Amino acid sequence: MPFVDVPDGYLYFEQHGAGADVVLLNGGLADVRMWASTVAWLAETHRVTTWDYRDTGLSSPSYRAHDEIADLAAVLDAAGVRRAVLVGVSDGGRRALGFAHRHPARLVRVGVVGGSFGEFPDSTAAEEAARVVMRAHFARHAEILENDGIPAAAENDVQAWCPAVSGDDRRLLVGLEIANSRVMTMPVHHGAELEPPVKHRFAELTVPVSVLVGGQDFDGTQLWGHRLATQAPYADLTVLPDADHMPMFSAPDGFRRFVTDVLAPAPATS
Repeated sequence: MPFVDVPDGYLYFEQHGAGADVVLLNGGLADVRMWASTVAWLAETHRVTTWDYRDTGLSSPSYRAHDEIADLAAVLDAAGVRRAVLVGVSDGGRRALGFAHRHPARLVRVGVVGGSFGEFPDSTAAEEAARVVMRAHFARHAEILENDGIPAAAENDVQAWCPAVSGDDRRLLVGLEIANSRVMTMPVHHGAELEPPVKHRFAELTVPVSVLVGGQDFDGTQLWGHRLATQAPYADLTVLPDADHMPMFSAPDGFRRFVTDVLAPAPATS
């Protein structure tokens, strides 16, 4: 089982397949198991690396501040990945863009799926209205967590973020939230990204960025996707009307097309 030591902890990663490198970054309350269906087809043509952030999966818990970008760099070094495409979902999109800002030479492209960045700086009226809805969800989530416990809070959270996911996929997402519940119960998040955060610095990105948003996701997430696609210099936007926050489950065919396009070689220039 491949682990890499990092300051004050260790990180777990997996690698599958052979070919050009693609690295997948989990949603914030998930772990490498969320990628099983994606790895099944992606590893047929690429070398796929997945990994667990601190406080999730098989990686170590954190008790003090750590550098999220340095953690990803440590995984790439240990996995022998010199240059890759990153595909990050939810909080993984934020992490991927932070790495792209600091280490652009190590990346071919970044795919950001349902990127989560929190409050909008200099928000528009639409963005502020969308955040009001999301704050209400977070308040309700905290209430359920306190009164009814982790399983009930996980059920409520998955329903809110992933209304288009059902059956065994829904059970998987709820189970992942329960398994990684340390993240939802920690009073302080110890991971540090760029300063100022990457959400203020989209215009500084030099790596091509492909953005995917789902039409069934929170309006706030969709608006973040449009903001990123507008502000990043080399960005494109894909909207999947039937997808929610986890399109690999809610719209798997559309998600596969998006990832395939992200991984396609750039056209030659004369």
